[in-house]
Amino acid sequence: MVERYISSEEASSIIGVNVSTIKRWADRGKLDCVITAGGHRKFLMRHLASFLKENSKYRSRLNVLPYESSEQRQLNQLILKRHLPELREILFSKSIDGDREICQHIMNGLYLAGLRLDEIYDDILVPVLSSIGEKWTKGDLAIYKEHVATKVIQGCIHAMYSLLNKPKKSLGLALCIGLKDELHEIPLFITEQILLDRGFDVINLGPNTPLERIETLFNETKPDRLYVSSTVVKDPTSAEGDLIKLFALANSHNTLVFLGGRGFGRVRLPEDVPYAFLSTFRELAEK
Repeated sequence: MVERYISSEEASSIIGVNVSTIKRWADRGKLDCVITAGGHRKFLMRHLASFLKENSKYRSRLNVLPYESSEQRQLNQLILKRHLPELREILFSKSIDGDREICQHIMNGLYLAGLRLDEIYDDILVPVLSSIGEKWTKGDLAIYKEHVATKVIQGCIHAMYSLLNKPKKSLGLALCIGLKDELHEIPLFITEQILLDRGFDVINLGPNTPLERIETLFNETKPDRLYVSSTVVKDPTSAEGDLIKLFALANSHNTLVFLGGRGFGRVRLPEDVPYAFLSTFRELAEK
């Protein structure tokens, strides 16, 4: 993923202070930056996110959008005041229109303004995705519109990686796996981001993970946690066999197991092995 550098002028506009203050903070190490070969200060979004997390008083000055119109000024205020119902409506509408820029501003802005990742995903993104799916199912949304909106949302999720600052002290290694027939990437990407933000190292194997030689991965990495996602199960018997294998490996390595997704409603889960079922991303952030 290519990250865009932000100039001192852009950083000053976003945080709401003058350029000389930005430069002074950077020189003193209060605000991380990258020094180019020519001696210029350049910033990444994660630098600004880290600064605002440690200096929350500046969040009240936050300018997420460039303020080129009254609509953008109003949207910035909705973000700062965390008016989530209105923001859900805007994100829904703009994603269908294919307006990736505004959708990204909303998600980035909420994170910079202090909303946790799990709150952004549970309270904003999941309801919007549900609304998109429901309207398409009812025939109220053309299939191409559904594809446009989903792609916009996926792009916004990917871009959220650029805001994350992984804590220096690792909490351990987590494996993220999508069961066979699982084709949805979004839950695993969100899971990875929340875990990274908490301080875990993460290996995300993606959806529809083949389990051949999975023993080798466990033996080599010795994961502390295993997260298994499933939204679709076509063959419950096969899925149950894969789970038995994963539970056995987790037990032999003292790995904690976490399950999530509606697909598990179609399989019989063992009663004699420990695991936690996660119904929301908030639960993921807390357990």
